[in-house]
Amino acid sequence: MSPMSDRQCPDCDVQMEQTNITAEGVGDLYVETERDGEILDRLGVGQQTSVHTFLCLECGLTRLYADLSE
Repeated sequence: MSPMSDRQCPDCDVQMEQTNITAEGVGDLYVETERDGEILDRLGVGQQTSVHTFLCLECGLTRLYADLSE
């Protein structure tokens, strides 16, 4: 299992399910940065970096993770 798909809920300690989060009428969600030369730039986060969404089926906690491998 890849590290991105193996996420644990910090509250329930169960595996979170990968899902999609959308806003009606809006395209894909992404992280947008304008931090030229700062920490996010050094980590490889460009102007637009996609996000992955995970949901805990026990408590409903939803987390977004930036795809730093792009």
